[in-house]
Amino acid sequence: MSEKQSHSVSVLDVEKDAGSGSLVNTADVHDVHDESPSEDQEVFKTTVDGENYRTVSWYRTFALMFKVLFSVGILSIPSVFSYVGALPGALLVIGWGAFNTYGGFLLGAFRLRHPGMHGLQDMAYLVGGPIYREVVGVLYVVGYTLVAGSGFIGVATALNALSDHGACTVWFAFVAFVGSTALASFPKLSQIGMAAWIGCATLFVSVGMLVIAVGVQGRPSLAPEGVTDFGYQVIGSPTFLTGMSASLIIFVSSSGTSSFVPIIAEMKNPREYKKPIAASMGLLNVCYIIVSLVVYKYCGIYIASPALGSAGVLIKKISYGIALPGLWISAVLSQHLAAKYVFVRLLRDTPHLQSKTTIHWVTWLGTTVALGIVAFVVAEAVPFFGTLIGLLAAIAYAPMAIVVPMHLWLWDFADHRKGTMVQKLTWGFHVIMLLVGLFMTVGGAYAMIKTIIMEYATGAVTSAFSCANNA
Repeated sequence: MSEKQSHSVSVLDVEKDAGSGSLVNTADVHDVHDESPSEDQEVFKTTVDGENYRTVSWYRTFALMFKVLFSVGILSIPSVFSYVGALPGALLVIGWGAFNTYGGFLLGAFRLRHPGMHGLQDMAYLVGGPIYREVVGVLYVVGYTLVAGSGFIGVATALNALSDHGACTVWFAFVAFVGSTALASFPKLSQIGMAAWIGCATLFVSVGMLVIAVGVQGRPSLAPEGVTDFGYQVIGSPTFLTGMSASLIIFVSSSGTSSFVPIIAEMKNPREYKKPIAASMGLLNVCYIIVSLVVYKYCGIYIASPALGSAGVLIKKISYGIALPGLWISAVLSQHLAAKYVFVRLLRDTPHLQSKTTIHWVTWLGTTVALGIVAFVVAEAVPFFGTLIGLLAAIAYAPMAIVVPMHLWLWDFADHRKGTMVQKLTWGFHVIMLLVGLFMTVGGAYAMIKTIIMEYATGAVTSAFSCANNA
């Protein structure tokens, strides 16, 4: 039995002795012992003669976690309500938000029970071996790299709006790539923590301005003159395709919890992971609910996508001007997290990981630049990139946010299947949620593939490296 496996058994034994069987106590089982994670087990050491990566406080962790999630999702969810209606939309936001929050707690608890985990791929290796690790690792790198590309497109949209399409959109995306790569190249998360705070604040103010503007104006700027019915519905009538797509968009807007693990790995005290997860996910979902309901109430079906264009040209320019740093920082964090996975994978357990050697810098900077180039090229070369992100949400983020966390819990607490009635119910709950994750993966992929086919059939797909105005 390996050292990690024997550690997990000891934790299970403690949990059994404590008689804990509830859903919440099971996720918090690590609190029954006071031992701090061994320094030898952590991927980043605080006692080496090199760079100390574990310098992130819990409140800066909150800013990083919140900013990873609070980005283009807040600009796309309001338009989703026009398909499903206000009530189903609100329930989807609340339901997926609560579910993803729980998944985040599961990942944090698993990491504390098994110190030394840098990312989801390490957890996958522990419970499923090398093939599982490689699959999860590929999903993680591809997922966050393409989300960085989506961030480049978001920045290009903002620059188009501010300049009245003053240049080719590809050039604006390239500017976004250069700026993102420069900031993402700082090796420690604590070094871009202040930028995360700025990104949170600017996007928050921008969205708040939008909410106030649509309420004050009384009618959407995109509505034709004379139209008084803006199409607001309490309950919509979506088809399976539109309903699945809507659910997927709302789900993915809070599903980046796999990024929490490498962020926790750089915390000063990883045991404090609960506070930033609770604060970031709580605030995130409150923002989603308020913004979506208010914008949909006043705009109905006449919601711009992204939503910042829903209150007219002037408010659109002001909102994008304020939101620009926030959109940029979202790309920075996704690019940094993807590069950090590759960097740690290549240099782990070598003196180059935390020592500023030539190999250290070449590996880190080379990885950051290379993934940035991939993100830029794919974002501009794939003519249906927006739908590709939806497909990515199904194939990558549904497994990482649902399937893997539930699998981790079931692996640690396999004995619950034959335990008390409460333990059996808890075990069954996690099995059901794992199946929900598989359904989102398959159903979401089907919906997105059908959407791509329809886009080609209707001529909605643009050309690669298009200079067209996307604002």
